[in-house]
Amino acid sequence: MQNQRIADNAADAEQKSSVTMGTSITGAINGHGDLRLEGRIDGDIKLKGLLFIGGECRFQGQAEAENIIIEGQVEGRIKALDKIEIRAGGRVRGKIVCQQIAIAEGAFLDGDVKSMKGKSLAPTYFNEKRKELQNENK
Repeated sequence: MQNQRIADNAADAEQKSSVTMGTSITGAINGHGDLRLEGRIDGDIKLKGLLFIGGECRFQGQAEAENIIIEGQVEGRIKALDKIEIRAGGRVRGKIVCQQIAIAEGAFLDGDVKSMKGKSLAPTYFNEKRKELQNENK
């Protein structure tokens, strides 16, 4: 389905990595598989998989992944080859490039949103109705 949430389509990948709270990374991250960030990241990320920027994450730099979910703070340029989802509490300042974007009530976006072909892209807005995700965003 075209408008399904990213988490609904995410396969249980064997390769999942995470950067926990209290961890700080400066530099470049490249890889395959899914990556969940909760620490402080300053640099560039290029990933073949899902990039999950958790609620405790502060990311500054450029990121590219197949799909991106944002619950934390992002400053810079992010590019998803498919979808970007900004959840309630997520804050983005910068440029976004993707095929589809969904923005939750309570999210913040200050920047440009363009399609992969350089044209403006209209976001889909949503209210979080799933109890387990409502509790995560508080």
